[in-house]
Amino acid sequence: MKRLKWISIITLVLGLTLVLGCGEKAEETSDKVSEKAQETADKVSQKAQETATAAKETAESAAAWTKEKMDEYVSKAKEQMGDLDTKVDELNAEAKSLGDDAKQKYQEQLTQLDEMKAAVAKKMEELQDASGEAWEKTKQELDEMMAKLEKLYENLKNEMSAT
Repeated sequence: MKRLKWISIITLVLGLTLVLGCGEKAEETSDKVSEKAQETADKVSQKAQETATAAKETAESAAAWTKEKMDEYVSKAKEQMGDLDTKVDELNAEAKSLGDDAKQKYQEQLTQLDEMKAAVAKKMEELQDASGEAWEKTKQELDEMMAKLEKLYENLKNEMSAT
């Protein structure tokens, strides 16, 4: 019986030592896991900030590029319109040098040409104020109008040259 008592006490002491020792290890491990989790969270947060900054810079760069392309298009359209203005002025001068019958014959077409130029100039103003999808739509409309204006000019020029 004494022996059983001693074995029970020794078993109890060993059990308590084992439990207490594991408890400290578990607490130590828990602290390490918490530290690692915090480090990982910090790294993820830093990467997220870097990614957000890169995305912002990319968006700004794309916007600047788009604005540059828009400005470039408007500049070319204005240049085309200036060239066409000069050509139309030359046609008007040529029409004035024609006889009264020929002048009267072409006057309606010259007026139509001037009206179309005014409409194109107005559309160009709309284009400068537009953005996004509205800009694309207005650009397409301007392209179509410019093509019609060029065609009208060429037809009138050829007709006047034939007289």
